[in-house]
Parts: sequence; C-alpha cells; structure tokens
Amino acid sequence: MSRRDKLIEKMRRTPADIRFAEVNALLRCEGFVVFNARGSHRTYHRADNKVLTLVRPHGSRKTCSARDIGKLLEILEL
Repeated sequence: MSRRDKLIEKMRRTPADIRFAEVNALLRCEGFVVFNARGSHRTYHRADNKVLTLVRPHGSRKTCSARDIGKLLEILEL
C-alpha cells in the first residue's frame, strides 16, 4: 500500500484528525498546484480544471476541518 493510499484511507476513517501538511502532500501528489493563497485560505487547481479551496488551520487548531476533508475526498473520488 502506497503512502497516497494510506493517506486517503486515514482521511476516510478519521477526517477530523488530518493535518494540513498531509493534505498538502496528497494534493501535490495528485497534481494540484497552489495558485492563490490569501491569509489562511489556499486555492488549488489541476490541469483538468478541478479547483479546491481549503482553510489552513491556525492558532491552537492543528487539524483541518472535517468538511474540507470531505470536499477533498469528493474531488479525488476514484
């Protein structure tokens, strides 16, 4: 099982325990590129015109929103 598959499985099992670094690594592996970063919002796009905006956690929060992880899994639906 590859690192990518392990991350996707972890996101499905526990979406509230995913760190932004893991999300960023998965998106880069899938071919997404950051094209807009304003404050805590990061917007990624891919060559097939898929666009995804995520909120980077800040302050005492260390994990991404479960709703953002759900959007990510929906876009990556394989």
